[in-house]
Amino acid sequence: MNDRTICVPTGPRFGVIGSPVQHSLSPVLHRTAYEVLGLDGPTYDRFEVSAGQLAGFLADGPGRELSGVSVTMPGKPEAFALAAETDATSRALGISNTLIRREDGTWRAENHDVYGIVAALRDHGARAPRTGAVLGSGATAMSAVASLLELGVRVILLSARSPHKLAPLEALAATEKVSVRHVPWSSSQLLLDAEVVISALAVEGAHAVAEEWEGRSSLTAPTLFLDVLYDPWPAPLAAVITGLGGEVVDGLEMLAHQADQQVRSMLGVPAAPVSAMLLAARSELAGRGTATSGA
Repeated sequence: MNDRTICVPTGPRFGVIGSPVQHSLSPVLHRTAYEVLGLDGPTYDRFEVSAGQLAGFLADGPGRELSGVSVTMPGKPEAFALAAETDATSRALGISNTLIRREDGTWRAENHDVYGIVAALRDHGARAPRTGAVLGSGATAMSAVASLLELGVRVILLSARSPHKLAPLEALAATEKVSVRHVPWSSSQLLLDAEVVISALAVEGAHAVAEEWEGRSSLTAPTLFLDVLYDPWPAPLAAVITGLGGEVVDGLEMLAHQADQQVRSMLGVPAAPVSAMLLAARSELAGRGTATSGA
């Protein structure tokens, strides 16, 4: 042990759950944090948990031995619903990416997705943009909207293949009296007029949009573009923006900041070594070839 060692209870078990989960980089991020902090007690593993199975996993499966859980899709709404205690971000969005076991055995749900996006954008100079945009819908897009609100935007542009799925995002923006503009999916390149643009698309949708954008002759890059994808890199839309000379934030930066907050909550430490965690994750990705996003 060294002078950086932090005393925590011996042997707490943690893990990441989701489906699919086999490519999750969360174990790399958390184990790197344990190593740098000088902690030899905690363990962290992957668990395949499909939609509708989270409660059973925690009560009767391997989850009954865990002290904390990182939650990726499709379990984020379930994590929020089963918790006895929730943080403010979880309550605002109705989704959680972290579960912490309380002393009475029940769970506290937290959402660090928003923090991860905001911190990654601020690393690249985002301070007080007036306009922001989100491409896509669903849980990640909800966190993207919340992140833009935290950054202080006053106008948010939204675009999704299924426009009716944007209703929860618009309702969230309305809580801060922010102006919302819907952009037709066929004209999604108009989102690039915003200062900060976040793509919450999975790889298949991103490829399709990238092909559409590449066929346009008058694209301009936003000040910052965050793509939740990170493997392989560059992701389809990130490549388009880079080609326009724009600055791109990758999803791995977002993920590392999420993991920082999870490590703090799970172990009660004041900070996690984000730079070392990010470096380890990038090293792990060097030999991979499957498109990935999430925890």
